[in-house]
Amino acid sequence: MYEKMILGIVWQLMGFLGSIIILCSATPYQWDYNGITGILGSLLGLDLIIPLIICIIFFICGAVVCFKAIGEK
Repeated sequence: MYEKMILGIVWQLMGFLGSIIILCSATPYQWDYNGITGILGSLLGLDLIIPLIICIIFFICGAVVCFKAIGEK
């Protein structure tokens, strides 16, 4: 049970820290991606939207693993 909990926490940390790093690296740049501006335009212009989605999926999977490990106890 503890191994699954640690795995879930590690996945959540990877997803959270990855998302923060991606958002902080995209924020300083001003992009106009086919009329889309702001943070979404920056993410699209720097091709960081797919890594952000992957980090969010890591976070969600880590939360699911943690909840399942808690349910097994």
